[in-house]
Amino acid sequence: MQTLQVALVWHLHQPDYRDPLSGRFLLPWTFLHAVKDYGEMLRVAREIPETRLTFNLVPILLEQLASYAEDSADDVWLEILRRNPKQMTAAERAFAINSFFSVHAERHIAPHPRYRELARLRDRAVAGGSPFRDQDLRDLQVWFLLAWSGHYLRTEAKVVQDLLRRGGGFDEQDKQTLLACYQQEVMRIVEAYREAESEGAVELSLSPYAHPILPLLCDSEIARSARREAQLPAPFHHPEDALCQLRHGRQIAGGLLGDRPRGVWPPEGAVSAAALTLLQQEGALWAASDEAILAKSLGRGLQDRTLLYRPYQYQGLPLLFRDRELSDRIGFVYARWNPAEAATDLIQRLRKIGEAAPDGLVTLILDGENCWEGYVDNGYPFLHALYNGLHQDPTLQMVTVSEGLAGRQPTALPRLAPGSWINGDFDIWIGHPEENKAWDWLRRARQDVLPEGLGESAQGLPAEPVLHLLRAEGSDWFWWFGDQHATAQAETFDGLFRRQLQALYRSAGKTVPDHLYHPIKKLTSLQNIHEPLGFISPRINGLVSDYFEWLAAGRIDADTGGAMHSGSQPLTGIYYGYDREYFYLRLDFAGWQEELTEDENSLEIRFNGSRPLQVRLWPATGALQVRPEKGKLDARAVRAACGAIFELAVTLAALGLEKSGSLGLSCHLYRADYETSRWPDPGQVELIYRGSELFAHHWFV
Repeated sequence: MQTLQVALVWHLHQPDYRDPLSGRFLLPWTFLHAVKDYGEMLRVAREIPETRLTFNLVPILLEQLASYAEDSADDVWLEILRRNPKQMTAAERAFAINSFFSVHAERHIAPHPRYRELARLRDRAVAGGSPFRDQDLRDLQVWFLLAWSGHYLRTEAKVVQDLLRRGGGFDEQDKQTLLACYQQEVMRIVEAYREAESEGAVELSLSPYAHPILPLLCDSEIARSARREAQLPAPFHHPEDALCQLRHGRQIAGGLLGDRPRGVWPPEGAVSAAALTLLQQEGALWAASDEAILAKSLGRGLQDRTLLYRPYQYQGLPLLFRDRELSDRIGFVYARWNPAEAATDLIQRLRKIGEAAPDGLVTLILDGENCWEGYVDNGYPFLHALYNGLHQDPTLQMVTVSEGLAGRQPTALPRLAPGSWINGDFDIWIGHPEENKAWDWLRRARQDVLPEGLGESAQGLPAEPVLHLLRAEGSDWFWWFGDQHATAQAETFDGLFRRQLQALYRSAGKTVPDHLYHPIKKLTSLQNIHEPLGFISPRINGLVSDYFEWLAAGRIDADTGGAMHSGSQPLTGIYYGYDREYFYLRLDFAGWQEELTEDENSLEIRFNGSRPLQVRLWPATGALQVRPEKGKLDARAVRAACGAIFELAVTLAALGLEKSGSLGLSCHLYRADYETSRWPDPGQVELIYRGSELFAHHWFV
């Protein structure tokens, strides 16, 4: 029987959160993902016999994990988590209230009465209501930590089980015991991966040291080859930096995991001829990228999808290209499904690939940490069902990347198109004015401090100034510059980038230029909302019937961004408003337009206010379903239409809207009974209803 080989690669990465001037960790995500994800991902794989996986580890992550494992890390967030609220300053209390709801609200706040109560207290405090008491702050500290416990800690750690069962009223000893439990979990992780690799249970691959975009280090002008109209900064041309990133990354990984040849995942799947030449010269066993790069490299695209399910090679280096849709279904779709049904759906899709490409090799590559917070039980039921299902299916075979390459003759690529796994170009990291400014400052600092090149210390390791340069070259700083992604910690990421450049100057005894003390990032709201200018009363027919009917409407910026990039934007415009009787909503489509024409697909709008309400429309048939949380609604309470645009009218009474009241809003796309996409992801956008005061709010002379 012919089988389809399935190579699944989990990419584990966090940027360098250490302040180079103080040595303190300014953000806690390495520690918290270590508690919740890194050990758990390996345990799930080892729990099920014959599971074959590849884990890609970034050296800058390994370096930080080693610091936490030694219990020597000075972490700003953990310091405030350890602090007794009775001893907190006003600034620390404000930090805790602003920071310790940074979890997936639907999975980790909504199901727990005390955490929900604290969230409501936070909202009242923001509006000038009652402040947090000491007990409230302590419960908030503990609940934030509990939200970062994964499946195994919740089923095996007595302290986690006890605290979840009690729900609140925690004391200082509870918190310290929980933190000690988490520290033990973190201490085991690096050694667990080292043992798993040495036993042959998994394959480990690496990325360059600080997760840089290698092609841009080799020659930033390559971005113009991927997109001709790109507006670029002055050229950055330092392939020697890319080489140093590769070599130092192998040094760090070798010291922690053991030195051996390994495959390399180029950060963000970003490739170019120059970058892959360096990988080949440095002995990489293989490299990988996205299907968009293969389509551009072949010249004729991928109308024949079977071309994707085989290995390639460029100048002797074996290459694999990931199936984007299947990878993204794990990253962005299946979290909302029943875990067993999601695993079955993926396996069925793999079977269809196997029928079209017998004896093929399909590669799935994606982030191995961020998506699980949106899954039931941290993704454990889904992964368990997926791994077991793959083993039990005689037409499918799990393999590590090296196993998938063994015995196959890769197809030679005469040409390699430059680009990344996002849109096949480099736009996320260069081309926006903020990104270009960062590249200019990076180039200037390198010229000022290292005019003669990188050099080496006596031990063959990069000198201190070089380490700061390598860390400043990491991709994550550029990810958060520009308009594509947003985070509450944007100011911190901006500061970390500039502090690496400041440290570069200081380590060489040079004066830090004044511009490095000024932010690059223009801070904007995560959910930028422009309120209505006046009452509107549009005709609900799914068409733009009159330019003026939505002219005074409020507008919500559709691009909310995030740590992971979904590759598609579902909506291009979101408008809202009201008159004295109705609340109105309009959606202009992007990625959802075609799907909404299919018979079984539906669009659901959820309102979360004093009277929660769900409205679901099947555009193909015009069927409308209205589900209030309590009671029944009059037939005229809701009207909806979907054509060129989606329009909805709901009576103010049905929503329970009163002056200055808030209304949570989210939009969901369904295929049959499965949610396939949503906006915003995660959470909801909060709107304010001003009633008759709307005119006074916007009155001017």
